[in-house]
Amino acid sequence: MDGLPSVLIMTRSRWTAVGVAALATVAATAASLPGSAAAATPLVTSVAAPSVTSVAASGPKWGACPALAAAKTPNTAKGVNGAGPAQCADITVPLSWAAPRGRTITLRLSRLPTLDRKHRVGVLLFNPGGPGVAGAETIAQAGRALLPTALQNRFDIIGFDPRGVGMSTAVTCGGPGLSGRVPVFPRSRAQYAAVRRQSAAYGASCVKNSLPGLVANVGTPSAARDMDAIRVALGEKKISYLGLSYGTFLGQTYARLFPKRVGTMVLDGAFDHAVGPKRFVDQEVSALSRVFGRFASWCSATASCALHGQNVTKVWDDLLARAARTPIPAPNAQHGATTVNDDTIRMVLPNLLLFGPTSSLMPSTWPTLGEGIARARAGDASLLADNSMVGEPQDAYAAIGCQDFPPRLRGYADAAARLRKARELAPHTGAASEAWLMTDLCASWPVPASDPWAPQKITGTPPILITSTRYDPSTPLVWAQGLHREIAGSRLLVADVAGHTAFFNSACARAAEADYLISGRLPESMTCGV
Repeated sequence: MDGLPSVLIMTRSRWTAVGVAALATVAATAASLPGSAAAATPLVTSVAAPSVTSVAASGPKWGACPALAAAKTPNTAKGVNGAGPAQCADITVPLSWAAPRGRTITLRLSRLPTLDRKHRVGVLLFNPGGPGVAGAETIAQAGRALLPTALQNRFDIIGFDPRGVGMSTAVTCGGPGLSGRVPVFPRSRAQYAAVRRQSAAYGASCVKNSLPGLVANVGTPSAARDMDAIRVALGEKKISYLGLSYGTFLGQTYARLFPKRVGTMVLDGAFDHAVGPKRFVDQEVSALSRVFGRFASWCSATASCALHGQNVTKVWDDLLARAARTPIPAPNAQHGATTVNDDTIRMVLPNLLLFGPTSSLMPSTWPTLGEGIARARAGDASLLADNSMVGEPQDAYAAIGCQDFPPRLRGYADAAARLRKARELAPHTGAASEAWLMTDLCASWPVPASDPWAPQKITGTPPILITSTRYDPSTPLVWAQGLHREIAGSRLLVADVAGHTAFFNSACARAAEADYLISGRLPESMTCGV
């Protein structure tokens, strides 16, 4: 594509697809990804049924990370005591925590030993988001480049693939979650029926292709109990935790279940499980619409943007109208799409609005959005096709999300009303959002939700730091404000920038998070800049 790197699948569920590769390039060269032959090498082959106590008795058997070894990735930053490269291990936990002596599954862990053993504070568990992002891979490949040195000096950094994800016992489905042949935003009863059939078939493929019982046991409360099994296996009385995006929901669930085992905790890019399925869509589409407006202004005013000097919103509206009449060719698309319609183009936005021009860890996605729109207007929508949520695999993302965030649709009239409200709230972008992606994926999911919408109401923890950008297109500031009200003694820090999570878009917020995680002192200021 003329030398322009495509920014693929960089949602709150999938940012590691490019993000890990980019960060690993900073540290060294990119390692193989989950699903490759090298990455598929198990570290522990026994699946006997230990209790959490017996796991702790032996502890993880740390060794070289197979993917890094196969790729010869030298993730070997040395510290004052010779701390070396990432290490990996597997532990086993019950498939169902309601039956702890029953069948077990495997969790993949990775560890970056502290760079300053003399001043070690403890362990810091890190979850980069999702649901469905492989945290063990993230830390093993990119942890040295990703996390502030201050954290690496004071903590053993622990990445983990949650149950159902990556190199843990994984959910495996068939094909993409959303097909380009099925409308994303149904406009008739027949189209709504097609959405429901797609959801049911995709869910059935996940059940069929995964370990029996796994899809019913990947909800976030089970993953939070797995986190406590990791704590026990590491021999720690308490853990510190940094959770981004979906990782905030995992963290708050852990804090609700195990408040006395929390050391320090940062929840950045927050989910609020109290909002329910309708406000889930309304609030995210409103936030994404505001960020799209900021993108349009930035692109028009920025010489390096492909639509510089133009009315970007009008160009966008005209492109959607054209694609609705006649799908636009995508001759170089890598995902198999040969043409794209207006639904597919809309579903680019949750990916390509993620990282704004102030992003200091990830490359900004906004230039790619501008370039993709310009190319599509010229007749080649390949770049947009490759960055749309339509056509993406959604295995663990769907399986976990449908357990925690069920849409509770009551028929076509209900779906139509939600879409109509989205168009009112977001005239140019409509219901384009991960919230609507989840609505489609879970419209007729075959496994009942195990953790439906409910407030968390967390008490008894040390003070927890919640952070957000002011203009987050994926996890709106209003969710962070709601979560702040639900966690007693918490503090909310807002970075006055656009983009998903303060960690990626504000060096000021990232430094405040690191200082709090180490010291336990909440920041005095409640705002940050770039």
